[in-house]
Amino acid sequence: MFTRIAHVCLNARDLQRSIDYYEKLGFTKRFRFTRKGSTFGFYMEVCPGTYVEIFEDPKLDKVVNNGIVHFCLETDDIDAVISDLTARGVEVTPKKMGVDNTWQCWLEDPDGNRFEVHQYTATSTQRLGGDVEADW
Repeated sequence: MFTRIAHVCLNARDLQRSIDYYEKLGFTKRFRFTRKGSTFGFYMEVCPGTYVEIFEDPKLDKVVNNGIVHFCLETDDIDAVISDLTARGVEVTPKKMGVDNTWQCWLEDPDGNRFEVHQYTATSTQRLGGDVEADW
């Protein structure tokens, strides 16, 4: 029925600051949203067919979790991602092996939206199925 998550939508206090941040991650502007000629949002392409949609809300206070805790991006080479992002001045946590046997690292955008990067392994539970015992 479904083929993938098409996009995740985020609010940003300062739209340009968020665009600058996500462009450091390699995202590209796909299109913009305007109202009466004024830009208030962008669609940022992560990879073909996958997007982050960002709308400006100058009154945005601290990010509040209303149920969706984070989003996750997949990579084939987490070490290269960490190295590249660090070189671009983006803060990223060291990689660690999750309880699901998947490599992970974490980032946080300028508004406090946390997100994860995954690199699946041959024994990742996402590939093999089964149960995992949480250690948090």
